[in-house]
Amino acid sequence: MTHLDELLSVYLDGETTPAESARVQSHLSDCLKCRRRLMAFNEARTAVRSLPTLELPVALVPAAPEIARRRRRATWLGAAAAAAAAFIAVATFTAPTPEPIDISDLSRQVRARAALDAGAGGLQVVLPSAVSE
Repeated sequence: MTHLDELLSVYLDGETTPAESARVQSHLSDCLKCRRRLMAFNEARTAVRSLPTLELPVALVPAAPEIARRRRRATWLGAAAAAAAAFIAVATFTAPTPEPIDISDLSRQVRARAALDAGAGGLQVVLPSAVSE
């Protein structure tokens, strides 16, 4: 015979579905062990509910506002980080795509020439004073 250990507590709390309640009631009519266990659960529940409510010691009370303040600060920092990330994402996707620079046009406009020097590590713009014509 399969016993209803976990379902008994749920049944006692009134949280079973109608089908589960019918199953528990049917099982309890045949099983003395589960009836005793249900009575033990009910006694334990009654004993716990009859315990007195204790007052919080005064020494612990000042810590509560500090914990709440830390949580609020963490929440605001998280919100600020999320807002910054959203701003960067929107700015990235809505920014116009830069047009490529035409080196010949740059040379004509500024009277400079571009040189690729393998030792320099990239593009260099040489101004007219250093250019010999």
